[in-house]
Amino acid sequence: MTLRTFIMIAILFGGPPLAHAQTSERIHALASHALDKGNYSYRAGIAKLYGIRTNGPDTRNGALACAKVVTIVLQKAGIVDRYSLGVRHVEAVLKDWPKVDNPKDLKPGDIVVWVNRFKGRKDRSCTGGGNCHVGIYTENGYFHNSPITNAPTFGGFSLWAFKFKTGYRAPD
Repeated sequence: MTLRTFIMIAILFGGPPLAHAQTSERIHALASHALDKGNYSYRAGIAKLYGIRTNGPDTRNGALACAKVVTIVLQKAGIVDRYSLGVRHVEAVLKDWPKVDNPKDLKPGDIVVWVNRFKGRKDRSCTGGGNCHVGIYTENGYFHNSPITNAPTFGGFSLWAFKFKTGYRAPD
């Protein structure tokens, strides 16, 4: 049985295999399957990822939900205790993780931060209001919350508005 199959079984059926997988593998597995039936739902205008609403008033109806979506996955992976609403907070939580300075060097499970090409600060600091964006690199593309559709997605046109700032790799 391959490691990927092992992780897939753990996601589908729960149990120890996922708990024993390396951190980056857990993040990748959870992000890669976040939109699968049972993990994501969209009913009557309410989007829920792993049972937590992503497009509520706390995120301006999903317009500013990127950090929440990423930290829901990090919470499910056992890395954080609660979800967050700010990219700056995500960066603070991951400050001791090794940085990835080139997007070509990203590996599945890495957390990626981008700066908005139009609203981003010259010092590239993330101060809120959509000047930065965060997602997770997966084999399916970047998993993030689209600022266009206000819902979790993979890749998409909305990433064009952002330029790579840095990546964070779990210290396994």
